[in-house]
Amino acid sequence: MSMDVKWNHQGLVGLKQENARYLDPKGNRLALVVTKFSKTWTWQARVNGVPRTLTLGKFPAVGLADARAKAGAIQADHDAGVDVHVKYGAGVAATDATPAVEAKRAGMTCQQAWDRYIGGLKAGTNVHGKARNKPRTIIEKEGMWKRQWADEIGDTMMNEVTEEVLYDVIQGLRDDGYMGAANSTTRYIKAFFRWAKLEKRATGLRTNPAEDLPISQLRARDRYLTENEIRYLLTALEAEDQIWTDAYRLALLTGQRKNEIFGALRSEVDINARHITISADRMKHNRAHVVPLSPQAWKIVERRLKATTSRYLFAAADGDNHLTGFSKRQAAIKAAVSKLASADGIEVAHWSFHDLRRTVSTMMNGLRDEGGNRLIAKDHIERVLSHIIRGVEGTYDRNDYYAEKRRALMLWADHLDKIVKASKQATK
Repeated sequence: MSMDVKWNHQGLVGLKQENARYLDPKGNRLALVVTKFSKTWTWQARVNGVPRTLTLGKFPAVGLADARAKAGAIQADHDAGVDVHVKYGAGVAATDATPAVEAKRAGMTCQQAWDRYIGGLKAGTNVHGKARNKPRTIIEKEGMWKRQWADEIGDTMMNEVTEEVLYDVIQGLRDDGYMGAANSTTRYIKAFFRWAKLEKRATGLRTNPAEDLPISQLRARDRYLTENEIRYLLTALEAEDQIWTDAYRLALLTGQRKNEIFGALRSEVDINARHITISADRMKHNRAHVVPLSPQAWKIVERRLKATTSRYLFAAADGDNHLTGFSKRQAAIKAAVSKLASADGIEVAHWSFHDLRRTVSTMMNGLRDEGGNRLIAKDHIERVLSHIIRGVEGTYDRNDYYAEKRRALMLWADHLDKIVKASKQATK
């Protein structure tokens, strides 16, 4: 965000917009991050394929001129090939690295390895004695990577990918009823990691995380978060950066899929009607999906609209792409949830981001009035979740159920507020 900002001392002192990131129009990747409590200078870029953020100091202790000088020096070193994460940040220098640190840093990101893998398939140079892939198969693999894996693990180093992360993505497909797609995705990702291990000197992959992934597992998961677990999650999110907190909360308020949340576009937001229309090319069924926003959800979307000028609501540091680094953040949030639960003597079973969607469905289906009557019709919940309604009803009923979806999501948002309120009262 850089519009309507006077880039001088007085103008920066007057910035009041909380949880915003202002890019310096002079460039060099300098930004001023404004929160409720402070204003911090940062520099962000990929260093050796890994997203890095360097903190340059607090404003006004570090003035605009000094911040620009620091950013200029860092950018010059970065352009010259210097590892600025080591020189200016918390990185470990190659001469000081332990074998474990050196092994972890070596190799490629998943996106770098995938580009090499798919390029080799097209050229027929990395088949390792197997028959060449047909052009159609290569196209299918490219589509699979773009839809399922690029955002999920693209920025992750190959040797940091876990079986758990891969399993959760595939299980999400099964949960949505895409058994065939889940199996083909499993086969393709297993082939990729098998190749990556054979090419370990380049990719850095020593252990294959996809080796034991089941191909024909057809049972959908039934995991959802309990009200206590929701409380732990919302508490854990309070310690996260606002952008991550907003993404998780919006998912919990709307029940939409991870890619539909993190890839949300500014152009999809209707400010007057207060809804998001997820474009057809981002939906599983290739059909646009309208998500009415409760007041609680709108507050989040409105904050994201003000926090960035990017086309994405949840924008990466460069503003040109949507937020990445999900796997590491999810692992940290899960650890925080488990720690909070452990303090109460509770063990939290494994859960994934996709389980938030099942949580919304389960909880909405369970809402009852004082007489025990269902508050939300089951088919209205299915439409909130963009599930295909099969049979005669799905064939002939073309009502978009906009009002019913809005009512359902407002009832759910209010119930979620009650869960949070109960948690705060319990801690008094």
